[in-house]
Amino acid sequence: MIKCALGMLTLSLLVTFAACNAPPVPLDDILIEKTFVPEQCVRAVKVGDLVRYHYIGMFPDGKKFDSSYDRSSTYNVFVGKKQLIEGMDKALVGMCVNERSLIKIPPHLAYGKQGYGDIIPPDSILHFDVLLLDVWNPDDDVQINTYYTPPTCSRKVEVSDFVRYHYNGTLLDGTLFDSSHTRMRTYDTYVGIGWLIAGMDQGLLGMCVGERRIITMPPSLGYGENGDGQCLQLSQGHFF
Repeated sequence: MIKCALGMLTLSLLVTFAACNAPPVPLDDILIEKTFVPEQCVRAVKVGDLVRYHYIGMFPDGKKFDSSYDRSSTYNVFVGKKQLIEGMDKALVGMCVNERSLIKIPPHLAYGKQGYGDIIPPDSILHFDVLLLDVWNPDDDVQINTYYTPPTCSRKVEVSDFVRYHYNGTLLDGTLFDSSHTRMRTYDTYVGIGWLIAGMDQGLLGMCVGERRIITMPPSLGYGENGDGQCLQLSQGHFF
């Protein structure tokens, strides 16, 4: 009886070890595990959008093969234009700014039987830990959300007016890059004569004294592809 029990225990251990060393189960399509979802979805990715995201690329055993964090630079790319492996193109659609997901991609939607040089072997399942930071589209224009309007408005901003205003400038992910409040002085300028970035010139028009707005602008109407020194990088949308 004891010998029989020991035999069953040995068999159980062998089965357990065999299961631990089993190869990854083949995938027919991508699998997405959302590890963080923001309370509000400022914007979701659509085909044709340009996105900025951080990622860690891993094999199913957890071994890292690539990471944008190691380069201290986000990955900036258009979605749905075959600039990415097919699985990533599919996975990014519908993601929200600040959302984080673990994306599992089968070989036929990644690098297939060819692999990728010495980095990714043929027929590899790939895992990507993705954090979406920014999204915009070339067709985007300035968006204005007025959340406070004074009871009376004696004068609205027009082209060539001189204005004084306070502002907080953030990226879509909420990162603050500039604020007049921290300097404890207003920003004083003329409107519509090229002293401001184009998006702000548009966003200030029609404002009343005491009015509060959120002005959202794409990079093309903000700081463009060159950014602004160390604060703003390529292809970042802005909130004011």
